[in-house]
Amino acid sequence: MEVFGSFHLGDIEFALPIAALQEVVNYPERVTPVPLSPSFLLGLFNLRGTLIPIVDLKPLLSIAGNGAGRPLPVTEKIAIVDVDGVRVGLLFDGTGEILRVRASQRTGFEYDPSHATAQVVSGAIKLDGGDRILQILAPAALVRIENMPQLLARQSLTAPQRRQQRQRLQCVSFTVEHSRLALPMGAIREIIRIPELQNSALASVFCVGMLNLRGTVVPVIDFAHFLGLQACRPDPDVAGTASDPRRILIVKQEDVHFGLMVDAVDSIVTYYADEVLAMPSFSASHAQLFSGCIARESTNDIVLLNADELFTHAQVLDLTRGHRELYRESDPAQRTSAGGAGRSAAGAKSSRGTRHAYVSFRLQHMLAVRLDQLREIIHDSPDVMPAPGAPSFIRGMLNLRRELVMVVDLRALYGMPAQDDANTRKILVIEHGKDKFGLLVDAIENIVTLDDADKLPVPAVLLGRATHEMRNDMREAVELPASDGAARTAMLLDLQPLKLRLETALAL
Repeated sequence: MEVFGSFHLGDIEFALPIAALQEVVNYPERVTPVPLSPSFLLGLFNLRGTLIPIVDLKPLLSIAGNGAGRPLPVTEKIAIVDVDGVRVGLLFDGTGEILRVRASQRTGFEYDPSHATAQVVSGAIKLDGGDRILQILAPAALVRIENMPQLLARQSLTAPQRRQQRQRLQCVSFTVEHSRLALPMGAIREIIRIPELQNSALASVFCVGMLNLRGTVVPVIDFAHFLGLQACRPDPDVAGTASDPRRILIVKQEDVHFGLMVDAVDSIVTYYADEVLAMPSFSASHAQLFSGCIARESTNDIVLLNADELFTHAQVLDLTRGHRELYRESDPAQRTSAGGAGRSAAGAKSSRGTRHAYVSFRLQHMLAVRLDQLREIIHDSPDVMPAPGAPSFIRGMLNLRRELVMVVDLRALYGMPAQDDANTRKILVIEHGKDKFGLLVDAIENIVTLDDADKLPVPAVLLGRATHEMRNDMREAVELPASDGAARTAMLLDLQPLKLRLETALAL
């Protein structure tokens, strides 16, 4: 006797050996789409700390389905199969029963070894005198299909590996189509609004143009096309305006310098290495592009990209090398001049002091704060708990992953009128020494890298429009370069006097 579980897929009844069947679960409420995945991979879901790929058998077995974006019946089930540590979730329309089958009731099939997909159905079971026939699925053949996700069971870690897993890291999350992705903070130099791109001789569907970023030619890649997704295009009336949510991530590693055009930048996310769940690899050509998935209960999962793999991708290298040779090194005289200028610039840079990254944000005025003072940036949350008896500028307390963070409404603190548009509001989670607090601001603008020598005293015209409290907290300003060549003045938020005033107000 052999034991099988029966499942329904359309009008066909299938059987899976119980020995390979780990469990059966309902279709999950949250499924994370994965770029560059095969058509039969519906996405990933988090099953008790393990990412399980959901495989739709209908396209694999040429069974008519409801089509993409279909409303899911409440009866749909996911059968988790485990073959030598490789786990895959198989989508079925419904479950059947547990069957004990004699050898005389089973019939095996033979196939041409070259047809891997056909071998998925290894035989049939005849019941009720042949009136009921179930097709037997072979889990081992399923996991060997080309581009089938491969996620091996976790291995135990050594003590040094466990300590390394507790390292705190940061990334910038963004959206491309409906996928929420992220790049490590160290890979991103700047984030800018969509400028009017210059035409490039190497333009294609992959490369949408180039921009001159303070003397550096930067090719711009349509990241949606790179990931095999459909890019989100705003209305013509919105494109290029302040309401256009699209951004360009400027990334650089050694001499590889390019921009990634994305639908929107979401936030800065702080996470620990051991929070990153292993991603199933489903394609040899893109196996290393995804580092893992940051899974949290309160928000959508984030697919973390491998920056090193992105910088060494063949298409990216060809594009950046082509622009570097075509637009910077086409004329030998220019190369000589550029070399001398580069050496001069390097000398000037060394005398200009340390470079720091800044996050610019709006609070009626344009402000900025050092990026290394930010723990993360999150959306304004309705879960902020009121703090009875606190000053009016204290929005409340936010439970940020089991850590209470006080949220300060900067508009209320500085005597500004309340903001009408709540959709763009963000909370900057500041880490100043051992203290952490959140600052509620109108919206996030960009991330830029500037020299310390670029700092200037706050212009009198800005001080005249600022409140008394703002003058105490903002004594320096910088010129933020814009993608259109213009520059905007931003006041730098000094956290030390702000923290002291908050402590004094709370003590009273």
